[in-house]
Amino acid sequence: MTKPVRFLLVALHFVCPLLFFTDLTRNPYFTQITLLNIGLLGAFALEAVLQSRQGSLRLARTAMDLPWAFFAAACAASWLYAYGAHPAFFRESMKAEGSRVGIFLFANALVPFLLSALWARDSEPSEDASVFHWVIFAAVWMGLWSFFPQLRTAPKPASTAVFDHVFDAYGAFVWAVGVVWVLRLARGGGQAAIRHAALTVGTVAGIYGIGQYFAIEFFWPKILNPYGGRSVSTFGNPNFMSSYMVMLLPLVVVHYLEARSRAKRAVYAAMFFIFEGTLLCSLTRSSWLGAAAALAPLSLSRRLRLLAREDLEFHGMVASAAVAIGVLWPQSNVGGYAPTVVGRLTEMGELFSSSAKTQSSAYSPLYQRFLIWLCTWTMGSENPLLGKGWGHLELFYPFYQGYFIDLFPIFRTLRTHANNAHNEILEVFSQTGIVGLGAFLWMWTVFYAGVVRTLIASDRAPAASVEKPRKGKGREAAKETPPLPVQPVWLFAAAASVFGMLVDNMLNVSMHFAVPGFFFWWQAGTAAGMLSREGGRLREFRPSSRWMARAAAVAIAGFCAWGASYWVRHWNREVQYFLGFKFMRQGDTQRALKHLESAHAWHPREVNTNYELGNAYARTEQPEKAVWAYGEALRANAGYDEIYFNLGTILSLKLGRREEAIKQFLTSWAINPLSRQTYMNFVSLLLSGDGPQKHGELAVEVLSRAAYYFPDNDNFLLNLGSLQSLRGKDSEAVSAYARLLRRHPELLAAENGLRAALAKSNIPAPPVLAEVEEFKSLAVRLRERRYDAQSLAMARRAMERFPDSLQTKFFLANLEMMNGDSHRAETLLREVNEAQPGNAPVLLNLAQVLRRNGKVGEAKAIFAAVLRVDPNNAFAKTQLAELGG
Repeated sequence: MTKPVRFLLVALHFVCPLLFFTDLTRNPYFTQITLLNIGLLGAFALEAVLQSRQGSLRLARTAMDLPWAFFAAACAASWLYAYGAHPAFFRESMKAEGSRVGIFLFANALVPFLLSALWARDSEPSEDASVFHWVIFAAVWMGLWSFFPQLRTAPKPASTAVFDHVFDAYGAFVWAVGVVWVLRLARGGGQAAIRHAALTVGTVAGIYGIGQYFAIEFFWPKILNPYGGRSVSTFGNPNFMSSYMVMLLPLVVVHYLEARSRAKRAVYAAMFFIFEGTLLCSLTRSSWLGAAAALAPLSLSRRLRLLAREDLEFHGMVASAAVAIGVLWPQSNVGGYAPTVVGRLTEMGELFSSSAKTQSSAYSPLYQRFLIWLCTWTMGSENPLLGKGWGHLELFYPFYQGYFIDLFPIFRTLRTHANNAHNEILEVFSQTGIVGLGAFLWMWTVFYAGVVRTLIASDRAPAASVEKPRKGKGREAAKETPPLPVQPVWLFAAAASVFGMLVDNMLNVSMHFAVPGFFFWWQAGTAAGMLSREGGRLREFRPSSRWMARAAAVAIAGFCAWGASYWVRHWNREVQYFLGFKFMRQGDTQRALKHLESAHAWHPREVNTNYELGNAYARTEQPEKAVWAYGEALRANAGYDEIYFNLGTILSLKLGRREEAIKQFLTSWAINPLSRQTYMNFVSLLLSGDGPQKHGELAVEVLSRAAYYFPDNDNFLLNLGSLQSLRGKDSEAVSAYARLLRRHPELLAAENGLRAALAKSNIPAPPVLAEVEEFKSLAVRLRERRYDAQSLAMARRAMERFPDSLQTKFFLANLEMMNGDSHRAETLLREVNEAQPGNAPVLLNLAQVLRRNGKVGEAKAIFAAVLRVDPNNAFAKTQLAELGG
């Protein structure tokens, strides 16, 4: 590999995991993603051009090449088949999503794999810079950043100039120092340059992440942590940070064991502790499992086992410290979700709790994965050979989820917009079927088969291929250690990193995001390149003339330039989108429109941009443009119920295009059957004009589901009863009104509707009607202040008949209090208050009951709440004064 490309790759390894902006893009980490992809494509193109000058193009020949080719072909075939098999409506969004995921597969997976394999094939794995130099650099560089809050340029949040949100003189200086220094340290160009760059990045990011966990912010005015007590560091997501640390652990452990002095071992041990602490700060259990999986295979190396037996005293202290860190790690100081490490593990006991067994609740981290796995399995099983099409998981997932959350009540609180399957097997199967999954499994089978063969061969190495005996350390200093076998331990370390990431991604998604995905494929390529080096294999394209080699290089460079331009356009779109997004939140829709239109012009196939553009047009009373923009959003990704809902609302309320609106609401309803607002708008549309005549059956279906999901909304059952009566379905109308009276026996409209439906038919009156009469008699007695035993008995009967009625609970609570059972009254009034917070009569009675039950402090708080609702309530003022409030 050429030296300029090596320097570029080292710079990417250093800069991209650490760079982020807080006021440039809505996703603060979008710039690191863009820079990484452009840098990788640039490195690939530059390597091709520089090689072509020598008249040939070279790549490492690895055992994974053929499986990689088959997997890429399976991805392409699955996408092409799906494109032809799906309705034309989806094809634009299939192109948008397919190209997005396809570019990621090439630039973020294949390119780093090929480049790292070539680097490993062409270079020695030996160390070319002392770890002390890297540690000194990290300390000085972080020290420079510590002055950033004082020396940074004054921020200009109101500015719309991109330069003002990107450039800071002091920040640029620190970055320049960092890049130059890292390239200086990596000037030898060996594999250790990349390893130490990655370890240094992990150290810096780890210290920052641990600081976040304990509410210590080094650079910004406030803690940047959108996940509560789970640190994100510079990675944007705790799951990405943790996966990166998983892959570093085998590297730092091998460096630790290979170190020839306690001083070096102490440095690597400190790095290990930082990575371990960062993993714990992430609270990502899949990565904890991945970390164990990454470290365990190292024990298979005879050389590493022998090294681990040297200086047992020091190893014992390090191991004890590592265990202590894991067991004693404290709770985060950041608000929100912040369990301890032990709590994060023990909370899985909710799986076996009685509530989980009765399906009244679900352990959401696991059951949400069950929902995602059920949907992705169904996606793949519809076309087992080729799946749903490469890149289509996020696009089509919501349609499957809508069906299953409607079918299984336990999933109804777990609805999500899944980007990935949270299981790599299902990820591949759902999109590429058996063909793609077979190629994927083939790829890793040949990879680890090569690693195992190399491990076995090195274990059987003849005596000549061992190092000279080394002096022992510590108490063993007087002894000579046994000779060590020469084994490719860096191959094993890279393969262990890959294995840990694969295990992590049986429950995680980090392989499909820029920085952790890049480092995963880099490690895979490194191991594959080392295997290629062991076999002395090289794949070389040597045309008959140098001009042909240069033409091939130009073609590669042209393709990479197109890919880079995709990211340049995407980045500019994201910057303009965020400016528009901020103006929308400030209520300045005219300025927002300017930037959102610019964002669409830069890249017209991004769903969030187009959706926000539609919202801006809708708010500025431009309904036709809003419909166009929402259509653009669907052409980018047709899997969001909000887009269909907004389209239906605009078409029906602003443009009077009811039939088109009905189609949009139907799709929104299918994707999200749990949206109250969708039911309300859809029902209103279906019942308007001649809707009951034209769409009566559909209206009945929608109202029935609405009443099922939202029984607290009286209008759904009232409208259902009225519609059924209008359609001559008197029995169904009677049933709807009777259901409503069971919840609200005081509702006169439901009673009148029921009586009217009965008058039109020969249906006998349901029992609820007579029971409502007794309930009305009870209400009369209470208005007459007759709180006697007969009233109490009537209220208790009413409670049995109308167990969901808040009015009945309120009546019974008052009577129980008047008849001496204040504790029962308290229980009932708490239930009513929870269902109807802010109801002054309920609060007043609850406060009196609490005072009677000796809960003076809580009673004072409730009386104060009454006065916030009704400031002139004399009784509450008197009671509060008596209690000293």
